[in-house]
Amino acid sequence: MTRQIRSTNEGSTRLFALEEISLRPTGQGRLRELARRRSARPTRSEAQTAEDRRMIERLRTWGSELARAFNLRYRSIEPERSGVNGHYGICYEDGEIRIRLRHAKTGRLLKESSLVDTLCHELAHLRHFDHSPRFRRFYGGILDRARGLGYYRPGPLGSGPRQLSLFDEQSCGTGRR
Repeated sequence: MTRQIRSTNEGSTRLFALEEISLRPTGQGRLRELARRRSARPTRSEAQTAEDRRMIERLRTWGSELARAFNLRYRSIEPERSGVNGHYGICYEDGEIRIRLRHAKTGRLLKESSLVDTLCHELAHLRHFDHSPRFRRFYGGILDRARGLGYYRPGPLGSGPRQLSLFDEQSCGTGRR
């Protein structure tokens, strides 16, 4: 038996009271809602781009402070283009520094200590565009300053080399354009 309820409008009747009615989305409505939720979540590449942007901003801030402390001038600190895997960082004569942020094989963001190590290495090239003993001392000084400021926090001493294995011209990425 259906129950009719008179509404306040003349001549209209309702079978149910409004509080008794619950609406459920149709199958198509549920699919639209799922699609809307999915599009609101960042894709993997969008999340990586945001992560890269945050990291390069940190490196720029730290690079600026380290450069000021050592009276160095650079043009810019940029992320290396994706697909470039021959070096961790490169410093050009015009003062542009590029740093690879992601692991060549896994695509994961490199450890912060590795990125700061690379930043210090490339900043040292602003003064010594080679891998001479003077460069090595200067690079060590920048790295020690970064450690003192809390930017460079490697694992326990002896757990991994600095970029000393990169001091030959082929593997370093010291470039001229």
